[in-house]
Amino acid sequence: MEKSTLSSIEFHFCEKVKVYVGAGGVPNMTTVPTADLTDANTTHVANGDLRVLHPVFKVYGQVTSFSGPIVTVKVFEDNVLVRGLLETKGEGRVLVVDGGGSLRCALVGGNLAQIAHSNGWAGIVVNGCVRDVDEINACGIGVRALASNPLKSNKKGTGEKNVPVYVGGTFIREGEWLYADNDGILISRFELSN
Repeated sequence: MEKSTLSSIEFHFCEKVKVYVGAGGVPNMTTVPTADLTDANTTHVANGDLRVLHPVFKVYGQVTSFSGPIVTVKVFEDNVLVRGLLETKGEGRVLVVDGGGSLRCALVGGNLAQIAHSNGWAGIVVNGCVRDVDEINACGIGVRALASNPLKSNKKGTGEKNVPVYVGGTFIREGEWLYADNDGILISRFELSN
């Protein structure tokens, strides 16, 4: 096992290399692990400015750790609005998709993950399912979802963009910050300093 140290943060490189992505979708090796962020911000955790999502999300994609300002979309078994947002410039943002927790079809697949990566999105968190898991896992983006399901979604274009959503036990608002790694997902009212 190879070991690397950056400032006071130690990273271990084994079979799979950790890739950290920060604002602008640019690899950022100084992103602080979520465990360290919660340890360093206990006051913000206590007052609700920093929240931990319930540990129900599975990890997909090559990027295991990512962060960025949040864009929200609320849909139910329909991914037209999801595609529309991912086709815009991501600029290092994270798309949080409130799919109502439905496990009946996928809201993001391999094509959308590739589009998101190409457009500079840092990551996608889906309160619902993904599909084309092998394609997503080959893509240079971080994705979190409840599960996978091979069925595609409806294409009616129903839903709401840029609205508060309730995902993983907390309300998430447009413009808040998301930090994700293999330990979990954090939501912060503001950008946390490294």
